[in-house]
Amino acid sequence: MLGSMRFVDVTLAAPLDLRDYYAGLGLPLDGDAIVVGETRLGFRLEEGGAFYHFALLVPGDRFDSALAWARERTELVGDVFDFDNWNAHAVYFHDPAGNIVELIAHHGLEENGRSDGFTAEELVGFSELGLVGDRKLLLRKLETIGAEFWDGSLEEPDHLAFVGERGRTFILARPGRGWLPTGRPAELHPVEATVDYSSAKSQARTVPGSSRISVSSDAVSTYALPSSGPR
Repeated sequence: MLGSMRFVDVTLAAPLDLRDYYAGLGLPLDGDAIVVGETRLGFRLEEGGAFYHFALLVPGDRFDSALAWARERTELVGDVFDFDNWNAHAVYFHDPAGNIVELIAHHGLEENGRSDGFTAEELVGFSELGLVGDRKLLLRKLETIGAEFWDGSLEEPDHLAFVGERGRTFILARPGRGWLPTGRPAELHPVEATVDYSSAKSQARTVPGSSRISVSSDAVSTYALPSSGPR
């Protein structure tokens, strides 16, 4: 069952076309978009060295199978991470643009009961999207679209802040804070994302609907998208 928040589409900058790479992992393409379960991922070609951290959600009962699948297709970075406080396991790899990609399974979340070999089409969608900048400003903007701070810290300079919900969350980081697992300093690069709420969750969002956030080097903006009608 889907949670109340999901990433509908995410657009990032990249110095090269990454569609063939992700298609090689088994993810379907739809025009310029890479289809990751409930999320459409796009890369806008730009010169420079833009890189990001994002995580893809593995069904909660499929981590071991997803780990074997990933090891056959890419070089993993570091060991398996056991996030005890989240009841989650994760593993990381780099794509050809240097993005830090994570596969994370929150046990008890989105489990599918399968026991065969893992396939890319089992990926549920985006689980995490890193946003780099002034964390308190980013939180204030995200709160206007109904997202809620649920873990981490805004007071400690080297801590991350998690905004959304378990399994589907924005990660707020200050510039220069190292990303797991390599410690590469976080950099601010343009991000556009649409999130959808399938049920009311806070006073800031009183009805279901979609909202968009755009982050660039000089601005952060959020706005609600027009309703497409009854759901």
